[in-house]
Amino acid sequence: MRTRLNELPRWRAYIVLGLTLAAFIGLLMLALGRAPVVPAEAATAAAPEGDLVSYQRIIERLRGGADYYTAAHEVLVADGYGTRSVFNWRTPAWPVLLAALPPGGGQGVLAALALFGLLLVYRMLREEGGVLVAVLSMLAVGISLGGIVAPASVVFSEVAAGTLILISVAAYGNGWRLAGLLVGLLALFLRELAAPYVVVAIVLALRQRRWNEVRLWGLGLAAYAAYFGWHWWMVSQQLGPMDRAYGDGWLQFGGVGFILATAGFNGLWSLGPVWLPALLLPLGMLGLWAWPKGTLALATVVVFVVLFAAVGKPFNFYWGALYTPVLMLGLGWAVAAVWETLRQR
Repeated sequence: MRTRLNELPRWRAYIVLGLTLAAFIGLLMLALGRAPVVPAEAATAAAPEGDLVSYQRIIERLRGGADYYTAAHEVLVADGYGTRSVFNWRTPAWPVLLAALPPGGGQGVLAALALFGLLLVYRMLREEGGVLVAVLSMLAVGISLGGIVAPASVVFSEVAAGTLILISVAAYGNGWRLAGLLVGLLALFLRELAAPYVVVAIVLALRQRRWNEVRLWGLGLAAYAAYFGWHWWMVSQQLGPMDRAYGDGWLQFGGVGFILATAGFNGLWSLGPVWLPALLLPLGMLGLWAWPKGTLALATVVVFVVLFAAVGKPFNFYWGALYTPVLMLGLGWAVAAVWETLRQR
């Protein structure tokens, strides 16, 4: 099996493994020194001020016939959100879709998407890395996507967008570029925080001179700009004397601590011990780097990780759902690459 790790001279491969081990130890020390918070439990806590409960209330009002922006404004103001910024208002696509579905329908949609994504992952990695890599990575990704068994997780548009980003990466990996592009745009329409993935995909298309794809991305971004502009205008129509702005912005520079928190919001992996994200983050990134055709996946994770070092408030750790399924693609490659390197004589 060919990986970037075991193609290196042996001494360089051991340096890479040493750096990975050092990253794990550093993250482990940080994780053990933090207050014991389990992201999965925090995400499903019924705190009145939490995003989860607020958007559950908005969805219930939509099911009762309310307009999205009217319902969102009433709930966000009542729950103390800084509604003067449009970025504190979710775009309506995902809440409106959830409200249109019967109870449990959102879980059904995400389950179908997750299953489709896993099949794409297996097909992609079976051809490149063999059965072992495909099965290990598919299992790791499946555990990451398994968080949708909790009904509350469906409310988070980040979970839906992260599932779509995974499908887009796998579609690209299978050579289905148009499908990858369209699914990536859909993720953006569900959550603007999918924008870093879109930027990565466009940069790679430019680098490889895939001009037709670049033009299609341009059309998609123009459509999204119109959609977000309409969203901005609709929000502005709701603002009044009861609306306030947050005293601080989204630039929080949470650094490695916040990165580790986002890595911990990782489906059923979140139920593991507190030190598990400290292992999965460097190991997953090692595997994505070792994967010869993993450039899109690796760049996606790196961009999100770097972004979250600066952007995001402490309670936004659930943003990790945007990149953790893609991160888990690297586990199978990491196991295979380390094994092949250590067995060399």
